[in-house]
Amino acid sequence: MKLILSILCAFFCICPVVSLAADTNDGTLSLEECIEIVVANNPELAMARADLENREALLNSSKKDLYPTLSAQYSYLHQPDEVYTLPDFFTYGVTAQQPLYKGKSLITSVKQAELSRASSQLAIEQLTNTLVFEVYGRYYELLRALKLEDEARQSVLRLQSHSKDAKAFYEAGLIPKNDMLQSEVELAQGEQDLVDAENASAMAKSRLNVLMQRPVGALLNVEDHSDYVIQDINWDEVIAKARENRAEIAQSDKAVQLAENDIILKKAPYLPSVTLSASYDRVGDEPGAAPAGQGFPGEVKSIKAVATWQLWTWLKERDEVYAAEKNLQKAKKAVDRTVNEVTLDARNSYLRLEQAAKRIKVSEKAIEHARENYRINQAQYQAQLATSTDVLDAQTLLNEAMTNYYDALYGYQLALAAIDKSKGLFGQRYAK
Repeated sequence: MKLILSILCAFFCICPVVSLAADTNDGTLSLEECIEIVVANNPELAMARADLENREALLNSSKKDLYPTLSAQYSYLHQPDEVYTLPDFFTYGVTAQQPLYKGKSLITSVKQAELSRASSQLAIEQLTNTLVFEVYGRYYELLRALKLEDEARQSVLRLQSHSKDAKAFYEAGLIPKNDMLQSEVELAQGEQDLVDAENASAMAKSRLNVLMQRPVGALLNVEDHSDYVIQDINWDEVIAKARENRAEIAQSDKAVQLAENDIILKKAPYLPSVTLSASYDRVGDEPGAAPAGQGFPGEVKSIKAVATWQLWTWLKERDEVYAAEKNLQKAKKAVDRTVNEVTLDARNSYLRLEQAAKRIKVSEKAIEHARENYRINQAQYQAQLATSTDVLDAQTLLNEAMTNYYDALYGYQLALAAIDKSKGLFGQRYAK
């Protein structure tokens, strides 16, 4: 019996440690791992990749319009009133056709398909650039929420200690009852703030889980990113990289090229179309097309070049060319608009980075002052040289200083990520 009890005790002592180790290791993700999961599983990216494969297939199809085609045919002709020839004809044969010229439409269609495929690839790059930045945002949002939750927990401990002191002073007759009640009210508020902070952390985890296509309540631990280095970012470099790398600008340039080629396609009917064909036919009066008899040709071979030129269609092509020219004007204006949008986005990211860097320095000093202020007021309260209100005010200032610090810390790191996003680096690095 003693042996069984010792085994059970050992089992229950060891199991919680094993479970804690599993919770610590299984579910801890780095920022890079979160990005890889999102890029691999995001449904919008999956649709964009499918669209790229679609454009690739259409490009291959358009290239095959340049190649010759081969067709076979079989026919039966009955002529009951024909006197000098056979009343029944059976014919089968093959025909090869090679398009030679269609008013530049053949090669232009291939160019259009190539531009369309390139535009689809750029769409993947643009979507990836935005999506990776969203991962940064939710990741740092979670880290901030966890830090504020921990700070709320520390605040409750400080308030509990102060409430304990206030109760002891009241019982000793050193402070009035309302001072003790004030400390208890502040403790209750601190506990409520802790509940709110825990809920904020849970929601931040859920948002990151959903972005990674994981169950909303899945276990999720993330690596901390509290270390930072203030970087010297040059504005001229930022805007140069943005205009060079951003997929949005490249897409708008492709749209201009597509519009230019569309004008060529719309003008193609103005020009002649030339096709070369060769055919071989067997002709006879039986289903197998056997020769009908001596003097009647059993085989017919031909090679011909056909040029067609459409002369009049009620100016339909003129209207289509006019519409295509207007589309080209729109596409060129869209380039200017896109460049302006990218420039503003880069400028906003640059200014946010400068702002966040300044806030970090200010908030670090504020924390030092707030901690010292709380320590002094707490010590003075112990010596009955300060009131409970002084301690609680110092506690509030310390909470605000810590909140401002974590806002600045993760705001700066997110601002750095925004600079990379403005440069288009995420799209180039992670697009597949």
